[in-house]
Amino acid sequence: MLKVLLALQHPDPSIPPLLQNYQVDALPKGKTAEELLAENSYHLIFHDGDIDSIDALRVVDPRAEIIILGHNKEEALEAIQRGAAAYFTPPVEIERLKEIISRIHDMVEMRRETGELEKLLVAKYNFSGVISRNPLMLEIFSLVRRIAPYFKTALITGETGTGKEVIAKALHASSPWAKHPFMVCNCGALVENLIESELFGHQKGAFTGADRDKVGLFEAAGDGTLFLDEIGEMPLSFQPHLLRVLQNGEFRRLGSNKASTARCRIIAATNRNLEQDVKEGRFREDLFFRITPLVIKIPPLRDRKDDLPLLSKALLDKFIQRTAKKVFGISRPAQGLLLAYNWPGNVRELESVLEQAAMLTTESFIRVDDLPAHLKTSKTEQPVPLSLGAVEKKHVETVLLQCQGNRTRASKILGISRRSLIRKIEKFGVK
Repeated sequence: MLKVLLALQHPDPSIPPLLQNYQVDALPKGKTAEELLAENSYHLIFHDGDIDSIDALRVVDPRAEIIILGHNKEEALEAIQRGAAAYFTPPVEIERLKEIISRIHDMVEMRRETGELEKLLVAKYNFSGVISRNPLMLEIFSLVRRIAPYFKTALITGETGTGKEVIAKALHASSPWAKHPFMVCNCGALVENLIESELFGHQKGAFTGADRDKVGLFEAAGDGTLFLDEIGEMPLSFQPHLLRVLQNGEFRRLGSNKASTARCRIIAATNRNLEQDVKEGRFREDLFFRITPLVIKIPPLRDRKDDLPLLSKALLDKFIQRTAKKVFGISRPAQGLLLAYNWPGNVRELESVLEQAAMLTTESFIRVDDLPAHLKTSKTEQPVPLSLGAVEKKHVETVLLQCQGNRTRASKILGISRRSLIRKIEKFGVK
């Protein structure tokens, strides 16, 4: 329903009958329209003050439509340029006003339906907290669902900030053991001489300062999942101990001769190239093969910019729920900057940027001025002009990559026969 604020010092008796089907509030004494708009949301505001009030009201909520009831026809054009929906001088043209109110009502309904659709999209493309509609990510969601009931060990790879831990939690949440613990070990943050105690636990008196028994993460995880983040940073000296647990499921607390059995599943994650680390002797080859029966590779945000609108909305909603600050969205110019930027820090950087902008903005929409300087000064690479054949080849390669080489699926997406696709593969030399 249309919410209307009558901020009129000199009420016009012809207006209330036009608003009888809507929710109407009159401006109480001692309050300004700006103050009331900051406390409540209104779709339409009738105002008979100076046209400078348009700027003040639009700063509070740029979504509100403003109709000015003035006495100077020469101000009408400037009022419209400043963002007013209409400017009327007495006597008010009732039919024209009725038409404008009806148009605003239809626009508000369209916004409401669009907002509901956005919520449905976020819910539809939300997989255990991971939001994406990108084909590469949807393939990952499908893979996670398929392996969740059966996996024992898995490796998640991807750049810093792509959400490896979130995918790990989604894998755990999709498994039959979702009600059991999900324990996290950041291998890069552990001191080398304490990593054995952290993972396996220790007995009282096992070393100086061990004044009580301690349960390690393998034991604490029970029948759940142990997430080994940054496994590529694990000291080479400890890797044989981890390999032994993965091979036969046994470990011993530090200072104990009693063997315990690890029942948990292992999900490891890294932003390193482990194959290169194996070649250079920084990671054991046998451990590498032990943790890679299943590999989930998360694409960087720059390769799935089609996710930016949904991700931005979800992250902004998360900030609003936490702080209750009225930030309704991101302006179009600011959205353009977000799309042009390559996001080296991935989703983590996007969340940081939006949180900072939402905190700093003095308006109800994030503007270009609210974004960090490096987003406004970053230079995007200019695309090199391609021939039509090169564009077609690139598109065929992209679709085949998304379909993991499945030519039948790729041909359906491209809208051609499988035989035609094979001819194009041969013609362009697509690998």
